[in-house]
Amino acid sequence: MGSIAAQPFSGLSRDVRSGSGPVSGWASQGHSETCPEATPALSWLCLGCADISRDCLMMYFEGKPPANQFLCRAYLCQGQLESPQSFGSVEEIEKAVIYFLKAIEISKIKPRYHFLVFNASVLYFQMVRPLLRSGPRQHLVPTLTQVVKALEEVGEQDYSWRAQLMLHLVECLVDAGKGKEASSFAKATSDFIESHIPDLYPKIFSLQVKPLFFFLMCRLDKVLQSAVREGDAKVMQAVCASQWNTCLPLLQHNLRRNVKGALLKVAQVLEDTYSVQLEMRCQVHSELAVIEEEEGRLEPALLHLQRALLLDERGVHHERLTSALNLLQLRGTLYQTPSSTEDKAAMLIQQAKNGQPQEEVRKRRPMLVNAGLTLAPDAFQVVLDAESTSGPGGVAHLSAKAQHHSACVEKVQGHLTRQGAGKNDRERVKLWAALAKTARKQEVWDVCRAACRFCLLYDDGRWKLVEKMPRVCKAVIKAKGGYFEESQIIVWEGGVLHDSICVIS
Repeated sequence: MGSIAAQPFSGLSRDVRSGSGPVSGWASQGHSETCPEATPALSWLCLGCADISRDCLMMYFEGKPPANQFLCRAYLCQGQLESPQSFGSVEEIEKAVIYFLKAIEISKIKPRYHFLVFNASVLYFQMVRPLLRSGPRQHLVPTLTQVVKALEEVGEQDYSWRAQLMLHLVECLVDAGKGKEASSFAKATSDFIESHIPDLYPKIFSLQVKPLFFFLMCRLDKVLQSAVREGDAKVMQAVCASQWNTCLPLLQHNLRRNVKGALLKVAQVLEDTYSVQLEMRCQVHSELAVIEEEEGRLEPALLHLQRALLLDERGVHHERLTSALNLLQLRGTLYQTPSSTEDKAAMLIQQAKNGQPQEEVRKRRPMLVNAGLTLAPDAFQVVLDAESTSGPGGVAHLSAKAQHHSACVEKVQGHLTRQGAGKNDRERVKLWAALAKTARKQEVWDVCRAACRFCLLYDDGRWKLVEKMPRVCKAVIKAKGGYFEESQIIVWEGGVLHDSICVIS
């Protein structure tokens, strides 16, 4: 938080918009309240003159003013004057917040003061924002609860603002260890968001689950440390298994970086105890490799993948791990041209993934197109032309375009025959799926649709169905956000097919 001079008073946004100033806005509505001291205090605070504002407020409070809008404004000024000059302590911020809460209590009395409740909530949020992080935010539960309830009591119509504060309150309750209150309020927040702000519903859903798992993960980490000090190998392995099961739902692309420390400890403890739970150890190292790769740490990622391959005693994950290892090695040799067609396409897709998110589509598209042409030089460009949506929209043109689209799509049917039977089918369908997902993520829609068509070519009955799959594999697929029919999963030649055609639908 900067100095007072650098922070003009921003808590009167609504009445300033409706009128010409803090007082004239009320005068235009027919209110005759007057105050000789509070208005100068506001003016001097807006100009950044903190000392003069303090003097005006001191004289105003000495006169024992009535509980009206001007007293509320005076409290808002006093709260800003008491704000820490930098990231203050909890005690300093709580001292300043008291004035905002006093203004809120007075503003709730009369409907014509209700706009000041909103203004006070904005200033409150600006004040406590440095504390909205894990640890300090647990101290905000009483005051934030009061602000949220006040906005509800006055029927504040800015539902988005109320939802934002409610989401923060859920996090504060979880951080304070108030599990029951957090669950109850999360349910109320969920109902509120579903009714008024449906776009925020996914956020509250993840918010309801995520903190509880992180809390459990931290508790298990402490239990694991105690078990290590005791030296009981069986207990250590049992805790590691529980920790792994807790981390599974958090192995999502936007969350898994938070479980890296816990997984590293699990991997180390299992290795130190010479655990025979090879399947779990293999998967732990596999997930650590993914996390390290996302952070751009290729060497540790390679080490984890190599370790996972050594632990894959039954070869269940051999193909997936080998493919991931090959892709990592390609990333480390960007200035060398791969020998195989599949490796060339994989390198192009990886380069497209590593591009900056803010890059325009026209800069990302050529790399994705080249990857498709590498995999299908005979048909990809034809299908891509068929997916083009540019040009005029006359009836005759649309008819000709539809005929051209049908003719182009028919040409793709012979692509697999021209490639030859069984020629790296599994690797190629994975590459087509990766190209489709990358193009979809980067919003290159014609490339995405064309890649999906090539994926569908492999849906011709060549994949077998098995009736059962290991429970651990189901958990991993669920954790990664995948979907499968109960007791059915697509495989080929006895191996599990990962990330192949899941994006086509």
